Amino acid sequence: MDYIFDEEKFNESFNVKPVKEKSADSLRLSHIPDNSFKLFPYKASGKRQAPIVTELEESVSGFFRRALNVESAAIDYDTLCDLLLENLEIDLPDIELFRDIIREFFFDGTDFVATNLGLYPYQTRTNNKSADRLAFFLFCILGIDQSDCDVIKKAADRYSYNVLEQMVVAAINSTALGEKEPEKNYYSVVTCVQEKFKKDFHFMLQTDMTSIEDFSNLLSLYYFYYVSQTSIVLDKFCEGKRDEPISIYYALDWEKVSKNRKCCCEGWEKLQANINHMFSHAITLEIINQHSDSHTMYDYIALQEYINLHPEEDGLISNEIEKAEKVYTSTVGDYKKFDQIKHTQSGSKTNVAIKHLFRCVEEQFLNTDRKRANQFYNEKFSEFCKARWVKNRRKSGLVLNLTERDIIFLTKISLRNKDKIRLNDLYKEYEYRGIFLDNSSKEHLQEFFTKLNLIDKKSDSGDAQYVKRIL
Repeated sequence: MDYIFDEEKFNESFNVKPVKEKSADSLRLSHIPDNSFKLFPYKASGKRQAPIVTELEESVSGFFRRALNVESAAIDYDTLCDLLLENLEIDLPDIELFRDIIREFFFDGTDFVATNLGLYPYQTRTNNKSADRLAFFLFCILGIDQSDCDVIKKAADRYSYNVLEQMVVAAINSTALGEKEPEKNYYSVVTCVQEKFKKDFHFMLQTDMTSIEDFSNLLSLYYFYYVSQTSIVLDKFCEGKRDEPISIYYALDWEKVSKNRKCCCEGWEKLQANINHMFSHAITLEIINQHSDSHTMYDYIALQEYINLHPEEDGLISNEIEKAEKVYTSTVGDYKKFDQIKHTQSGSKTNVAIKHLFRCVEEQFLNTDRKRANQFYNEKFSEFCKARWVKNRRKSGLVLNLTERDIIFLTKISLRNKDKIRLNDLYKEYEYRGIFLDNSSKEHLQEFFTKLNLIDKKSDSGDAQYVKRIL
């Protein structure tokens, strides 16, 4: 590695204004993440300019478009009917009936709606660009490759379109747009998620769990899993581990919780602090990646991995990061307390330099009018969590939450094709997917399965109790 900070590249990427154009006591740059280092799919803008995605149904079709490399124009009802009629011989009196059939089968108002896996890529897009960015982000960080795309194509073929659907697909493809310019992929900070997602995703593709709702549940689960673990790992800087997930505790929707429970102490409350740092990490990594090699992205762990192999270069890399910090702080003239930020001595010299750069970035966000941009960016994920995974327990505060819908979905993908699973093994399957329950929640979950008559009791021992398949 020949890591050298490139000041000229920094000035261009951050749109730095020279002192002759803006006062040295003003902010002379724009904090723009995702150019040299793509971390999260968020914008530091309000909800009107960059809407928050809380339901992943909006991103399912975009995810499949990426996987199947489909790019078509918006499907208009009248245009589609005209294209179909060009290749059909229909008596004039029956044309209106045919058009009504097309509307009934494929449209909800003016939106083209897919109920068949093979048609998902063609579903009418929302006007929410945030949903498109999120779809691409999920496609990247979940590690979808050509072999996965082949599995999706086979699954779509299994549904063998009826004649009408075949005609619709052919008509849509006749208006296909040219290939999009390739985009820079998002960087996968943690690697403890991808294989797990693929196992569940492939299983669902091979079964009847292929509705928009099913895929939305799956993407929601792994979106939360990846971003929450990434937020935790980023806060460990160079000492983070890509493949050692941290336990995060949930409660069941209907149980009562107290503040001393793990779901309160080791759940949302703990995670929220990590989420609050997301924008500062995005900017810090963007600064670090203003280096001479435009084709390579480095996160904290990658730099530390290199230093572990080449300890003699620790000082050289830390010096370059200190140089980056000086250039950065010199352009943030409206914050005057950078010299009061202490260095924390921990780990390598590079780790110390990165932590100090991060503190400089964060302090100016928290102590200037830019705190709103910081809030806007971080809330893109925290508001999704609150809408989908968090419940207000009043005196106990906000707690990560599993509904009956979540439990049924998780149990289905945990059992796969098995008729039953040991209850204790089911808990492990939940944990495999990042969902931990304390003993009290486990008791409530067992009661839930008992009420549904899904417990096959071999004895009173927890090890000898089985949960039967949920149809």
